[in-house]
Amino acid sequence: MAESAVQELTDETYESEAKAGPGWAVVDFYATWCPHCKAFRPVYEEVAGGYQGPVRFYAADVEKCEEAAAECKVRSIPTVVLLRDGERIETHVGGMTNSALADWLKEKTAQ
Repeated sequence: MAESAVQELTDETYESEAKAGPGWAVVDFYATWCPHCKAFRPVYEEVAGGYQGPVRFYAADVEKCEEAAAECKVRSIPTVVLLRDGERIETHVGGMTNSALADWLKEKTAQ
């Protein structure tokens, strides 16, 4: 099986990986018990695996990344947070389709 294009984060690696610039990073905040998160994860993985652009993909379990989730003001899951050079640029709450996620990333990273 191919290695995932999505790197799992902890509070410690959030700082050293996702927030470490330069460039774009996107983080899917989720919980293992959340049915909407489980439905969105394959979409996120697929987009990450085929995305043609300068974006690093991460996932963060809110129960293991409480500090990162608080810093990103995650109040509902799934929440996708887009970072540029370590700064939160955009947040999307709720799941998306493959095309909606890819289009959202292309639109936001074109700025």
